[in-house]
Amino acid sequence: MTLLNLPTELISRIISFLDTPSPLEITIRQKPKAPQSLKQLPSASHNANNASSVPSSASRPSLKHLSLTSRFFRTLTIPFIFKHSIVHPLQVTNFLTFLQNHDLSSRILTMTAPLESHFTHFHPAWWSRLLDALPCVTTFNIIAPPEVLDALAGIHTWTTDAWAFNMPYQIIRLEHSPSGSSPEAQSPMNLVDNDDDTLPTLLTARKWHTLILNEGSSLQAYTTYEFFLRRTPSLLTALHFNSSTIADPLFRSLRSFSFIAIFPFYNHVDEILKSIRKMTSLESLSIKLCPDPDSTVFRDEIELNNGHMDVNDPWNECETSWMLIAHTVIFLTVQGHLETFHMADVQIEAVRESLEKAIVSRLQEWWSYEGDGSGKWYKRPQSIDPTKVAALGAADGAPAAP
Repeated sequence: MTLLNLPTELISRIISFLDTPSPLEITIRQKPKAPQSLKQLPSASHNANNASSVPSSASRPSLKHLSLTSRFFRTLTIPFIFKHSIVHPLQVTNFLTFLQNHDLSSRILTMTAPLESHFTHFHPAWWSRLLDALPCVTTFNIIAPPEVLDALAGIHTWTTDAWAFNMPYQIIRLEHSPSGSSPEAQSPMNLVDNDDDTLPTLLTARKWHTLILNEGSSLQAYTTYEFFLRRTPSLLTALHFNSSTIADPLFRSLRSFSFIAIFPFYNHVDEILKSIRKMTSLESLSIKLCPDPDSTVFRDEIELNNGHMDVNDPWNECETSWMLIAHTVIFLTVQGHLETFHMADVQIEAVRESLEKAIVSRLQEWWSYEGDGSGKWYKRPQSIDPTKVAALGAADGAPAAP
């Protein structure tokens, strides 16, 4: 018996073992950079009708090779190939037409949109068309410059120091429950029929329960005069200072938040933590302030700037930031619903022992550490005395609640 003699359902099941997660699952926690698909697109100045008519899927070489063997295998593999798709605003019309022609609209689970500039001239908004047409999409990734992310949120950039940081791209991931899986998701807001005055922003278009924000590297800013006075380009900082009508609904709905950066300034981390303290429904918090142990970004950026950097400065900023983070975890222990906390920087062997001891000493008996360099803490199932937690925060000089 050959493979083609098997029932179609069984062949499809076999093909499913070739399926892999989206490549962004790995790169989302690394220094953001433009995807290859973005480099192949027409510039924003081109007319949308001139955009490539071929939609893009996240790279899956095994599935793509199999799809080229026959029309039969093409039919079976195409739902897997486009499950995690990449689309540019200029390609949305062609992309949706392609999905409709191949009956794939209900198969798309993850959308990734790489943007190099603003695309606010489309009506309806390009992202609203995607969310309305693809009801099964639960994960929306945007790779864009910081000022573009701010515009998608309907707010103004909070800093004029972007030049000092040279952050060409940042990443934001938004996740929500699939339609029908929760009371909030049963009747998602229709976005396309809204006019410009009533159209919500991307951050309020769905009841997002997970937010991942990767701000990239701040290392270049350390080479500037009085670097500690520079303000980092940041969507979360802009949300904190600009508009409660946009930020508050998002913060209230979040159950999981991950913040990723490479050596941010401690005063910037403090501003991020002020936003995190507003996420009182948060159950899971993950923070990563250092590059991966095998990353060369530190060495690369020092060489890029001809060594004009005190290598101790980034680590000093991190050490202060770690203590501020511990205080925020204590705050959410009492004022929120935080259950799990992950400090990814524990994976760096040189700081592991001191970082673990510092966090454990502050979280004390309210949290248990998984150990073995995991960087994972879990809240103990016991009653918490708010006065004791407050006393610890006061003794350590914890910042006051916002």
